[in-house]
Amino acid sequence: MMTSFYTAAAGAIAQQQSMDVASNNIANVSTKGYKPDEVSFADLLYTGVHGSQTANSLKVGNGERVNQTNTVFQQGSIETTNRSLDYALPSGNAFFAVKCTDGTVRYTRDGEFHLSVRADGSSYLTDAQGGAVLDGKGNPITVKNENDKQNVGVYSFQNCDGLKKVGDNYLEATTASGRAAASSVQAIQGSIEDSAVDLADEMTAIINAQKGFAFDANVLSMSDRTTQTINSLR
Repeated sequence: MMTSFYTAAAGAIAQQQSMDVASNNIANVSTKGYKPDEVSFADLLYTGVHGSQTANSLKVGNGERVNQTNTVFQQGSIETTNRSLDYALPSGNAFFAVKCTDGTVRYTRDGEFHLSVRADGSSYLTDAQGGAVLDGKGNPITVKNENDKQNVGVYSFQNCDGLKKVGDNYLEATTASGRAAASSVQAIQGSIEDSAVDLADEMTAIINAQKGFAFDANVLSMSDRTTQTINSLR
């Protein structure tokens, strides 16, 4: 099989992955506190022409691949809602901590909180998924008066780029991110952070990926026709 077939196939797969990331960003353009992802590419190994591997020898590429997908922790715009249970974070490296229903502590930028009532009649602060919002000491927040500013904990990480997305607008700490530490950043009550997705940038990324995919698809088609022609001559 011709090298062009494999090169074009690798490029098409990479462009498809790029479109998937941009499409997911667009789908979350209205998700509160959402941080977009971006794709970076890397070349596959080069092959020396006629087997030569010297520094100055002629080489041919073998396509590209997705190197990594990074979350861009840029600040989203802060919208005033005047809702007492809404909180916004004015810093990119700051997160709310939530103890999820499975007992796992995860982190989010979405400060659209709610009240949940316990069996004993007391109320505590929860997120949209029902997880308990934690204070600065890692304890669930009991609410006596929802109009008062609650002691919502704010946490930061040594390397927020090491955080892992796990769905439902949650992030998990990893070895790369380090452990969460209490932050001096103060949450803003009565406000919410909008999604940081720039729709124009994502549409541009989609168009570029579609053009790249179409080009690779044409190369695949030409390689297939060429292979059929060669086989018919045998």
